[in-house]
Amino acid sequence: MSKKSKKAKATPGSVEETVSKSEVSQKDGLPGADVDGSELDALKGEVEELNAKWLRALADLENYKKRVQRERLQWDRSAREEVLIPILEVIDNFERAIYGDVLANGDANGPNDGDANGPVSGDANGRDAGDANGPNDGDALRDGVELIFRHFLDVLEKGGVTPIETEGRDFDPNLHEAVGHVESDGHKTNQIIQEMRKGYMLGDRLLRPARVVVAK
Repeated sequence: MSKKSKKAKATPGSVEETVSKSEVSQKDGLPGADVDGSELDALKGEVEELNAKWLRALADLENYKKRVQRERLQWDRSAREEVLIPILEVIDNFERAIYGDVLANGDANGPNDGDANGPVSGDANGRDAGDANGPNDGDALRDGVELIFRHFLDVLEKGGVTPIETEGRDFDPNLHEAVGHVESDGHKTNQIIQEMRKGYMLGDRLLRPARVVVAK
């Protein structure tokens, strides 16, 4: 046998060996197998579609969380308003009792000092309203009511309830409710002259408008 024939037979990278390896690779699906271009494009399209669906689902979840939070805050405010608005009427009665004539001069429906239905001031059966040994009953009652009133205001303030300022302010339809218009030389037009009922805010939200008399 010639040297040339021996060399060709011993070559490991012969054409027959290369063809054989290619056939085995295609049959077994090894990484070296050829991938069709259309199949690759289809896979890329599926990946992009799944990614888009995932992004939409994530956005929907975030919007749901925000909507639930808004509804929860709105429900909380509505529930607090339902509880607080009747309490404001109690505050109004406290103010009338303290700053009105009920405690200062005595209740018109109840006995006063010297009333025929009650003990006369200085009577042997009753306590002297002007006893030098201590304050009279009217002062003690007024102090007690005022203490309760201040405590009420502190509790409301801690809960976010604050009164609306009216003195010297211009009328604001968002905060005030006009119950009358009068001419006044000492006030400019649209300026609040008198507060008839105090208004309150719950945080940055109107709880009850202040009723006022406005200059025209």
